[in-house]
Amino acid sequence: MSFLKNWTAKPAAAPAAQDARLLPESVPIELAPILAAFAQVLAEIEPAALDVDVARAKLADLCRDLGIEPVDPLELDSIAAGLDRGAVERLALLVLVLERRVIPERALKRILEGRARTAAREGLFDVARASGLVTLDLLRQSPLRREELARRLVLGLGASVAGESLAEARAALERLDYGRLMAEAERARRGVGKG
Repeated sequence: MSFLKNWTAKPAAAPAAQDARLLPESVPIELAPILAAFAQVLAEIEPAALDVDVARAKLADLCRDLGIEPVDPLELDSIAAGLDRGAVERLALLVLVLERRVIPERALKRILEGRARTAAREGLFDVARASGLVTLDLLRQSPLRREELARRLVLGLGASVAGESLAEARAALERLDYGRLMAEAERARRGVGKG
């Protein structure tokens, strides 16, 4: 009986490979070049041309250029599932900025080596999702929104902001968080309406 039970049972799924851990303070990244690249890319891009498949291909090319095995495209499909149009645009923007090599190659290689899956998920796809109120138009108009997205990118990649402790960088991002600011403004507006 146990033979049949084992024979008909589905095999256990292989455990997901664990990416290497990275101590954020070990990879300090300057914000200024990222901010400059955001401004340049935003001035050049045509939103209609931004696409998840192109972003994935550019990310894979970047990994290959660094001598790093890219994330399996099928795995990225599941990570990209459910991205709305705004998230796709932000994802493409983030990848285009990385493609400009504004993060020094040595630092970028350290961020991606042995942890390309985590860096892609947390530094690109999750950042694109989490910044829902930050549109391309808003990014073009507001240096603060570009700084917010740049900080999300750096921290999401598992690095730190040069010249700041990790706690300081997180606190600065919290102060800039447009979603939080809009929610606070809405609560204040409701509070005034009740009074």
